[in-house]
Order: sequence, then structure tokens, then C-alpha cells
Amino acid sequence: MTDSSRLPNVVVLAVDTLRADHLGCYGYARPTSPNLDALAAESVVFDTAIATAIPTMPSFTTLLTGLHPYRTGVVSHIGRRRLAESVRTMPSLARERGYVTAGIDNLVVQGSGRGTWFARGFDHYSGFLYRPFGDQSRELSDRALDFIQAYTGRPLFLFVHYWDPHTPYGPRPPYDTLHYEPGSGPVDLRDVIAIRPQYYEAFLGDMKLRHPDDYAYVVAQYDGEISQVDEQIGRVIEGLREAGEWERTILVLVSDHGECFGEGGFYFDHHGLYDANTRVALMMRLPGFPPRRVGALVSTEDLLPTLGDLLGLPKPPYRLTGTSLVPLLRGESAPVRPFVVSAESTRQASLALRTPEWKVILPITEDARGQPIPDFYGRPRDPRPLLFDLLGDPGETRDLSTEMPGKLEEMLGRLRSWREETLRATGEHDPILEQGLSLPYDRFMERLLARR
Repeated sequence: MTDSSRLPNVVVLAVDTLRADHLGCYGYARPTSPNLDALAAESVVFDTAIATAIPTMPSFTTLLTGLHPYRTGVVSHIGRRRLAESVRTMPSLARERGYVTAGIDNLVVQGSGRGTWFARGFDHYSGFLYRPFGDQSRELSDRALDFIQAYTGRPLFLFVHYWDPHTPYGPRPPYDTLHYEPGSGPVDLRDVIAIRPQYYEAFLGDMKLRHPDDYAYVVAQYDGEISQVDEQIGRVIEGLREAGEWERTILVLVSDHGECFGEGGFYFDHHGLYDANTRVALMMRLPGFPPRRVGALVSTEDLLPTLGDLLGLPKPPYRLTGTSLVPLLRGESAPVRPFVVSAESTRQASLALRTPEWKVILPITEDARGQPIPDFYGRPRDPRPLLFDLLGDPGETRDLSTEMPGKLEEMLGRLRSWREETLRATGEHDPILEQGLSLPYDRFMERLLARR
């Protein structure tokens, strides 16, 4: 695949807030994703792909650089840290390899210019402001098809960032009722609102729900937005076929994070380092590679080194934290990595270390100056770590930290060693402790109430 005269196209479709287990190809019972399911049948599908950070900015920074957030310092959404100029991004390496590079994304525009590195390396950066309740994913697919048509016959690297199914959920008909079964929700929406009435009344009110008292309707809106974007991804795939480019295109489908529907006491949002958030959809459709399912633990750090191996991209003058997945693409069974560390510090601060079998979540409750860091709801945070047996309890409903103190200390020790080694490598202070939260509860509520 590295012959410069016949470089394959690379199309990366990044779907914001897409929870892997709400897709049919990942086992969901509702028919939310016919086009993605068909794509999965032609792809190498990774069943245990873990994001190194939530939410969007730190997650996509890792995706595009192959570096863990503790290496880049970008650990929060619209935080104080910028990506160093010396860091090479996926589009910049692709352009050096001979690609025309095009990005359809909003992180430069939406971040008031603070996320300028998301345009780095693109010949064409097609920015937009995210607008819910409309048909924006269709507009983004139209732009993608324009690039595909304009550069047919030339190697194209195309990155498209879709925002469905991000909150506020508001799919257009027929998707608003496509998956709705009245009263079928497992919890009462009043119980959700009671967790933090000021927050949930404003948050749900922002969605302008037709059935504001039915939990099942809220989830159906999320699923409807998945179906809405699934249709648009199908249009891009069909456009590649019609242009005669499908058989020479590597297509990557990835999400930056998922969404919680009760995990850890979070609803309709993507904070807390539970698998509902950190386990992401990742599939790669590659000419010459047969479709298969891969169960090995992989990270969003791994995409750049994988494409680097496949395409012969220039190597950055520093070591990536990601690992090439090419052996797994070839069907080799050796695990790529023993664990993935995930971070959050936007609306609360935590670290998690996840192995194939276990996870420890460590709340971070004080910054470097000893100031308290509250939880997602603005309350004092319980500092006690959580331990989960992922094989026996994949939903992470039972904390085993008091029952298994030896296992807890083992997992915390691995996380502590990783943290110390990573900070020694950077020569810098812990980025979460130094920066704190970029969007604490009070500031988020000001923003939310201002737009109502």
C-alpha cells in the first residue's frame, strides 16, 4: 500500500458521542445503523477500542497525533493548554506523503480559535458551527462528496467530524420517532431529574422534547440521531463507489467517546470514565484485508501509527505512545497493549486504568494548589477509587474496591507507575493538577441557562 503512484485514499469519519453498543454491529437490538452495520461486514472491527480522554478536544487530539493526553498536555475541552508546534498531526504527515488533505470540522471555529491545531496540515479546512435540531450532517456529507468529486484520481486524505448524536438530541422526522416505544425506559425520568433538579430541568429543557416526561423518548432521540448520521455516512460511501474510488479507499469509522445512560449516576452526557464513555466504535475497511472482529484491547492512540505503517507516512522525530495495529489487521492474535489509561478534566477530573479484565477509576479531588475539584454536579467529590471486574460485571455496576483491596492496590500501583514514568518523559507537571477543570458546574450552568 506504500507505492506513491497508487496511494489509497484515506477517509476518516469521526462521529461525536457515538456509543459503540448502540450500533447493531456492536450488538444493539434496535436497527439504528444499517449503513454502519454493512460497513462493519466489510471491515476489521475492534470490539475493545478505548479512548484515552474525554470529551472531544483531548480525544481528537490523541486521535490525530498518536500521543496520549499526558504527553500533549491537552487533557480538557477548550482548556488552557495548546498543542505544541513541534507535534506532527495525521493530516500534516499525509500531506508530506503526497496526499491532498481536507478536513470538515468545527473545533477551530467552535473553540473561539483556541483549537487551532485541528486545522494543522490540511490543505483545505472546511469549518462550521455546530447547530443542533437541523440537517447539518447532510450538509457535512455534501461537503465531503464535493471533495471526493474534486480530487477523484488523486490520493485524498479526508477527515469528517459529524456531531450527531451529541446533545441536545433533536433528530429530524422520521428519526425522532423511529426508535420510540412509549414507557419502555428502565427508569423514571423524574428519578433522573431528582439527582440534580437545577441541572436536569435546564438540560432536558434545552432539548425541547415532545415527550418531556418519558425517559424512553430521550434515549430514542439519541438513537434517532445515530440513524440520521448513519444515512449520511451511507451517502459518502455511495459517493466513493460512484466515483470509482471505493476499491482504493481506506475508510475508518471512529467515535471520540460515548454517552452515559445511568452509568455512574450520569445521564445524557459523556463524563465519568465508564466504558459507556470510553469504549468507542472503531472499524477500518481496507482493500486487501479480509473483514474480521478483533477483541484485543486497543487505544485511539493506535490509529496514527497504524496508518503510518500502512501508508508509509513520515515518522515524527519523537516516539508515539500509540502502537501499530497492523499485526491485528493481519489476523495475528498477540495483544497490542496490556492496558489503556484514560483521563478527564473538563467537568470533573479522573484517571482510569483499564486492562482487558479490570478497571480502576481514580477521582482527582484537589489541584496542584490544594484547591478542591468538585464532581460533575458541582458537589464535593468522594476521593475513594473504584474497582470493576469487567468480565463479571461489564456494566460496571459493582465497585469491588473494599472487597478486593489487593487487586485495588495492584491496579493503583500500575496507574501510579505509568503516571510517574509519563511525567518523567515529558519533564512537566501533571497536566490535570496544573490546569484543573476547564468547564466546572457553575460555568457550565451559566452557559446552559444563557442559551435557553
